[in-house]
Amino acid sequence: MTGQHSASPGTGGHIDIRFGLNNNRMVLNNEQIDRYARQIIVPGVGGTAQERLLSSRLLLVGRAADVAPVLSYMVGAGVGEIRLQLPPGEESKLDDLATGASQLNPETTVKPALESFSGLDLAVLVGRSPEPALLVPGLFRAKIPVLFCRRDQPGRIAMMTALPPCPACADVDLLGSAAPEESNSGFVTMVAATEAFKILSKVRPLPSPTLLEFDGFACVARQLRRRQVDIPCDCSGTTAD
Repeated sequence: MTGQHSASPGTGGHIDIRFGLNNNRMVLNNEQIDRYARQIIVPGVGGTAQERLLSSRLLLVGRAADVAPVLSYMVGAGVGEIRLQLPPGEESKLDDLATGASQLNPETTVKPALESFSGLDLAVLVGRSPEPALLVPGLFRAKIPVLFCRRDQPGRIAMMTALPPCPACADVDLLGSAAPEESNSGFVTMVAATEAFKILSKVRPLPSPTLLEFDGFACVARQLRRRQVDIPCDCSGTTAD
């Protein structure tokens, strides 16, 4: 994982830190070409993107019911390693999720999250409350891109691929208390999985910080910006070293 940084005007002296992905790739064998053939032939994907997926490492955080669809999508896509972090009281469900993942695709390793974020390419946080965002400061210190999916109303996905902003200073409320679940929460979650696929496979350049806001099944994308805050935020505690 690498990070690039530059001074940015108009951010109150903050440093712009752009996160990066590793360039690891593994060479596909004939069995893997057969397994992922339907994905490889998709325009813009190809064998190179598949090799990147097989070499990638993903952190997936949230309740078992919320992360399960993303897990299935990522496992089926061939992400090499997925580290799962479930909330207290749900740890027993991790084995069931890992077993199901192994049956779907034995090439993907699913295991409990580690204390260290070393080696990760992306973190996907899914939930109906701000709790998953508690991990963001540590992820940003490790320069890991974060995709934060809120399944409550209104559905939104924050792709935090650079600093600023962080959840505390973003110009949208990412840390508000839980609201009723969005009626299309499953759709929002699968859009998040699709965006994670694009980031890990590098089928497009890593986007600048972006917010996806949902109104039913309609989605509007806009730049995620920093607003002025009176208290230190995650951007304040992150350096470009």
